[in-house]
Amino acid sequence: MRAVLPRLHRNSQKRIYRPGATYFITTVTFERYPYFEETILADLLVHNIWFARELKQFDLYGYTVLPEHMHLMFKPIGPINHSMAMQNIKRVFSLQANQIIFSSAMSWDRDSKGEDIYPRLQGRKQQNPYATLQWSNLLSRLRDEFKQKHGPNHLFPKFKWQKSFRDHLIRGNADFENHLRYVYRNAVKHQLVEEPTAWPWMWVRGMDRRQS
Repeated sequence: MRAVLPRLHRNSQKRIYRPGATYFITTVTFERYPYFEETILADLLVHNIWFARELKQFDLYGYTVLPEHMHLMFKPIGPINHSMAMQNIKRVFSLQANQIIFSSAMSWDRDSKGEDIYPRLQGRKQQNPYATLQWSNLLSRLRDEFKQKHGPNHLFPKFKWQKSFRDHLIRGNADFENHLRYVYRNAVKHQLVEEPTAWPWMWVRGMDRRQS
């Protein structure tokens, strides 16, 4: 019987796609610019993670947002794989971050070409239009906060991610716990706080979800 090999991503990183697998993801900002020292953008990224969890259907186990990078642990449970989920998170966040930075009046739900950035959002609006309204209100509030904080003539650069991301296929319970512990303590490792729970942009399963 011929062995079935795992699917590999076509680029040099050779991503492995396995149904039911959990992944530890690391993605960084362009040239490691510390965009997330701006708490408004850090808050926006956290909200995007939670929103993507519902929209793209994955079990979320933990995340931490540091000044110039993010770690994320999740397991896809729907039709999309982890690469598709990350592409969506990064693309949507970049669009909305720059709308906030530059006070764009563009629709939150559409990109510069007028295309829907949430392919299945219309159905979700019909199921729960209030949730969509809350999301739009949040984005408007963050845009107003940024404008008030930095003024119209700020020199804050356009947001941009470094291309691609690093992924690690979690193998077994010990590997899972080690990586989740890494997420939990990452802000301490970088000497940003003395206690893990003091970092507002970190969450692991078992903690209450933080609101901002």
